[in-house]
Formats: sequence, structure tokens, C-alpha cells
Amino acid sequence: MDIKLLREEFKKLLKMEDTDDGIFDFKDLLLESDDKNVLEFHYSLLSTIEDEYLYKDILYFFSDRKDKNEVEDFLFYKYNQEKNETIKSDILKVLGTMKVSKARDIALNEIESTNYNLRYSSIIVLGWTGTNKDLSKLNRQMLNDPDGQLRGYAATAMRQIWYKYPQTRDEIANFIYSVASSEKNEDALTGMIITIQDLYRKKFGIKESQYGDISGNVLEAKAKMMTFLNKTLH
Repeated sequence: MDIKLLREEFKKLLKMEDTDDGIFDFKDLLLESDDKNVLEFHYSLLSTIEDEYLYKDILYFFSDRKDKNEVEDFLFYKYNQEKNETIKSDILKVLGTMKVSKARDIALNEIESTNYNLRYSSIIVLGWTGTNKDLSKLNRQMLNDPDGQLRGYAATAMRQIWYKYPQTRDEIANFIYSVASSEKNEDALTGMIITIQDLYRKKFGIKESQYGDISGNVLEAKAKMMTFLNKTLH
């Protein structure tokens, strides 16, 4: 693959009024080869793109490459070398979508990072790749993460694990019951409530659209959830 050609085509893409008009043609060209020099070029684009949507397109093109083993090893190496923690967190998410074992290992290691993006990616990736053995790790994050939204995401990551290990339902419910009683942050509580609603197929008043939009009175829903869990678990 001619890197000069790729570079020229990428410049043409950037000049388009709407990059969606040319992104798939560029993708086809970019993914023709998984040679190391092409992977390096692909990776180098991440630090040059200012458009959020184009950045995400280019980023997730890695998961569409043919040689999964080569791409996994390449991204894992880049992860360990990368200084930009936002890019690191994004690499972790790509590895997570590829469901590679290294993604789970990184997530377990980074879930208590001081960097918000790395903690966020770690929580999400554990939901995708984790096992029932990782529930206690997510529980600690649901209890201790300094960000309320991430505490809620830790609960919904448990829900993702429950999809794969349905026998974990009561274990997850006990975790949430013990944490939710003292939780006051509505973002955190929302994640816990929608998780319990799914696990037990109950409605406590919080609605989650197919796009992830949330509506409903969180405090009223919490009270209903706690009453239900108290009767169900004890």
C-alpha cells in the first residue's frame, strides 16, 4: 500500500464539506492492507483530527481490519506507548469492541485510574468483556468512584455481565441494594435503578429509551426499588 496515496486521499477527505460523502471510500482504501506501515499511518491520524465524528470513524475502523491478531498486538503496543490519556482510553474501547482478552486485563488495571476517561473506558469495557469474577471490582467502583455518573455506569456494566451470566442476578442486586441506600447522586442512582429494573423485569418509574435517554423521578424510583429489594433479598 502506498502511504503517499493514503495521505493524499485523506487530505481530499478533510477538504470535503461533509466527510460522510467520502469516508467509506477512504475506509476501503485504508483497510486494504494490515501491513505495519499502514497501521502506523492509520494510528497517526488520530492525533491530527479535530472533527469529533471523523475521529470516531477513523478510530473504530481498526476494529474492522481483517488481521485481528496483528491489530490487537499493534494497539496493545500503542496503548503502552501512548502519552495522551484520551487516546489511550479510546484505544481501550476499540480493544473492548474486538472482545480481546487484553482489553479486560487493561480495564482491570486502569479502573481506579485518576483519569476520568480511563476509568470510564475501563468500566464500559469490563461490561463488555468481564466475567462474573469481575463483579466485585465493579462494585468497588460503584461504591467509591468520585464521579456519580461513573458510579452509575459501574452498575450498568454489571447489567452487561448479567446478560452473559444470568445466575449473577441476586449477587448484583445485593451489591446495588447495599450501595443505593446511602447514594444521593441522581446519575449514580439512575444507573442502579435501570439495572435492577432489567434484572427483575420491574418498573420503578425510570424509562430508558433505545438511544439511552432517561426520564422519570429518580428519588421516587429509588424508594420503590429499595422496598422491592428489601422484600426480595431478605
